[in-house]
Amino acid sequence: MIALVESSVDALAGVWQGSHDMWTSLWMRVSSSASDFNLWVWGTLISHLLVFWLLNAFYLTVDLTQKPKWMLKFKIQDGQNQPVDKARLYSAIKRALFNQLFMMPVFSAASFGLAQARGIEFGTPLPSFQTIIFHLACYGVVEEIMFYYSHRLLHWGVLYKRIHKLHHEWTAPIGITAIYAHPIEHLLSNLIPVAAGPLIMGSHLVVFWIWYSLAIFVTCTVHSGYHLPFMPSSEFHDFHHLKFTNNFGVLGFLDWLHGTDKTFRASVQFQRHFTSMSPRSLKEIVPDVKAKAADAKSN
Repeated sequence: MIALVESSVDALAGVWQGSHDMWTSLWMRVSSSASDFNLWVWGTLISHLLVFWLLNAFYLTVDLTQKPKWMLKFKIQDGQNQPVDKARLYSAIKRALFNQLFMMPVFSAASFGLAQARGIEFGTPLPSFQTIIFHLACYGVVEEIMFYYSHRLLHWGVLYKRIHKLHHEWTAPIGITAIYAHPIEHLLSNLIPVAAGPLIMGSHLVVFWIWYSLAIFVTCTVHSGYHLPFMPSSEFHDFHHLKFTNNFGVLGFLDWLHGTDKTFRASVQFQRHFTSMSPRSLKEIVPDVKAKAADAKSN
């Protein structure tokens, strides 16, 4: 597996290096067509919208039509949102659009001065592949720290009742509920943790866009309610929506450090928490023996 990862990274580095002139030429055309402010605010928004809605168009099609049928076996919580309630869906879409079309541009505009002060790059040359990978790794650590502690704070007393409870209306989440959140939560736990890494590192805007696209892809996937082959596991965060008191982070190491994953580690969902390479569902590969025994006993 390590050899496979190393060879994949080397291959990607080769592709990036070999096509560097092409990407540089493309970026010169993009960056010369808009001001730094417009790239920071509206370019970031466009990249977000493209990834978010293209991915969720697929998930929503399945949630609404229950087709294709082969997808249904990958549902984590059987019988939940099958099909999704249209009234709840409409409410979630409205909230998501508000956070996207109002909260995000306002945050980006407000943070532009900080981006300039931190030395965010908008021109050429583009960073090397090694620089991109290093920066992405640093962003992941920063996001984990900021998301974990802000998320735990939002589970405290009045903050949960007034702010975070909205997000937890969906005990079985779907893709668009990734940003179904109170504006304060969206700012504290979504926008700031994702932008903090690039601002701290003073990265190139291209690296920020790559990171933002990856972050949107992952958060929509782990909220999707499906655990698909070759995709990041959704078990960890789906369990958080189911039980509320475990799994506050993204990567999991702070949950391990603080012991906020103990219930999860004792569950069948933990045994299924890996990226599957099989066309079979994780429920087939790792059956819930305890649930089957309980059903047999009750019958």
